[in-house]
Amino acid sequence: MTEPVLQIPFEDAFRFDPSPTFAALREDRPVARVRTLAGAEVWLVTRYDDVKLVLADPRFSRAAVVQPGAPRVALAKPMPNSLTTTDPPEHTRLRRLVVPTFAHRKIERTRPWVAELSAQLAEDVARAGDGADIRQLVALPLPIQVICQLLGVPYADRAQFREWTELGYSMKMAEKDLVEDAMTNLTAYIEDLVTKKLANTSGPAEDLLDELVRAREEGDRLSQEELIAFGVNLLVAGHETSANQISSCVATLLRRPENWARLVEDPSLVPSAVEELLRFNRFSEVGQLRVALEDVELHGVQIKAGEGVMAALNSANRDPRAYDAPDELRLDRPDNKHLSFGFGPHFCLGAQLARIELQESLLALVRRFPRMSLAKPAEELEWRRVLVSGLAELPVNLNL
Repeated sequence: MTEPVLQIPFEDAFRFDPSPTFAALREDRPVARVRTLAGAEVWLVTRYDDVKLVLADPRFSRAAVVQPGAPRVALAKPMPNSLTTTDPPEHTRLRRLVVPTFAHRKIERTRPWVAELSAQLAEDVARAGDGADIRQLVALPLPIQVICQLLGVPYADRAQFREWTELGYSMKMAEKDLVEDAMTNLTAYIEDLVTKKLANTSGPAEDLLDELVRAREEGDRLSQEELIAFGVNLLVAGHETSANQISSCVATLLRRPENWARLVEDPSLVPSAVEELLRFNRFSEVGQLRVALEDVELHGVQIKAGEGVMAALNSANRDPRAYDAPDELRLDRPDNKHLSFGFGPHFCLGAQLARIELQESLLALVRRFPRMSLAKPAEELEWRRVLVSGLAELPVNLNL
């Protein structure tokens, strides 16, 4: 009997609790046929080891997702000429050019400033009092200010590009035309910024985009199209994704007050707690898309060349084959090899920056508000239907 094609995101998407659909697929149909929001039928892999295989094996291409007629996961079209839409050797070339800009030690220098900014935003929460919205007062302004400062984007333009970036990840069919317009406007905005920086390379580099403009190795350099793609991807991921992660992490902890209390008692647990929250939370209800370059058999399923394969990071992070008691939140879970930042050649370039933002914002809130609680039941909180999901609001009581 032919197995049914499932519509993804699933009906049990956008919520706190584990997905019964992903759990059932991991056990019974580890390679399943699904239909994406964009109308494409692709294969979905849900087990930890299979997800790692798809993300790292060169038989599964990222560059092919931008080819004409390629399947799509979301409403926005992936950008060509970017680190996320190339394969080796082109991907290797691009990554080699930009890795020095995102080196761990270099990004780590931002930590004191991010910590100071987090503390300032916590004071904004204190002034707002009970009912303060953590999303609006911390989760959004922190990554916006950080990415503006690092990337060299005028902070005064934040209201405009915030609207564009939030639409860019939309998973609502009703917003399809708005998504396309938003990405067109955002690309034009970054193109203007890159053009100005290319015209003025005589002085010292003042931000990451300046450094990328100047990036060279053995005579090689980034083209204008590559610089624009980097700028767009960094602005969207550096703002929208981090904002959703911060609010989801805080809400997950407050949902079980004993977890918040544990971090209050021992803030040194925050780094391991962040890794566990990245594993535990359902940040994406779909997966990372690849296209098979040749026929591949997986669990008795024949994946044909040219077919799309979606690697479900969220499901892999809950696979009992990879984790002991995966549906339990263990703030001190050792050796946490979650896949939330991806795996293989396309491991997230901004992973360390995201970790710093999550750690420092959480530390600031734990220290300032040891008795903070949700202002409404977790089940009543609204989720945003976007590619990397998060809460639409997070009202809290401070209990000072």
